[in-house]
Amino acid sequence: MKPNNFINFSVVFGFFLGLVFALMRLDSPELILFWTIVSTIGFYLIALFSVSVYIWFIEFDKTLFNKSGLEKRLDYFDHEFDIREKEVANIRRFIGNSDFLENDVLSHQAK
Repeated sequence: MKPNNFINFSVVFGFFLGLVFALMRLDSPELILFWTIVSTIGFYLIALFSVSVYIWFIEFDKTLFNKSGLEKRLDYFDHEFDIREKEVANIRRFIGNSDFLENDVLSHQAK
């Protein structure tokens, strides 16, 4: 079973299990809703922890000691950050130029 499927299954199971127990034990709709949400969140956190530990043990050697793969990913992210910085600089320059032009047009219209 894929990790995402396991997490989704656990969330749905927690929801319905919490709903069934809340309906059996409680009479107030607010309490039923509250305990259903609490059990769903609980099952989600337990499943997320289990999947993260499983993945950490399975891919321990790959993720911890893969220096070349890590360097490639870091270079990719560095390149992406450079692209974003250039885009932001261009946008700031455009905004600066448009404000200048707008002020210039307003001053000409006032005359």
